[in-house]
Order: sequence, then structure tokens, then C-alpha cells
Amino acid sequence: MCLTVRRTTDRSPRMLDELASGELTLPIERYGLDGLAEAVERLRTGEAVGKVALDLS
Repeated sequence: MCLTVRRTTDRSPRMLDELASGELTLPIERYGLDGLAEAVERLRTGEAVGKVALDLS
């Protein structure tokens, strides 16, 4: 088995450009305080896709 190791910094400028242009998006699940239990459960079970954010407003 052959593994290729690349430093993440090598791709950082390209990834930042793609994020800025909207070509690359990052999934974020957003929950209000009333959804806190669901958010925690999804994190605990590994079902959450991407990041989970709580809206405290």
C-alpha cells in the first residue's frame, strides 16, 4: 500500500478561493435553543453532517 501525504496548506489557497466563489460549500446544521436536544443527539450519534451551530438569538 502506498500513501501520499500532502500538507493541507498546499491546498489552502485553492480551497479559500472556492469557498469565496461559492463553488465549495460547507454543510452547517443550524438549531435554535428549542432544538438543542436534537442537535446534541445528532452529534452524539454521528448523524450530523458538517458542523452544528446553535442560534442563541
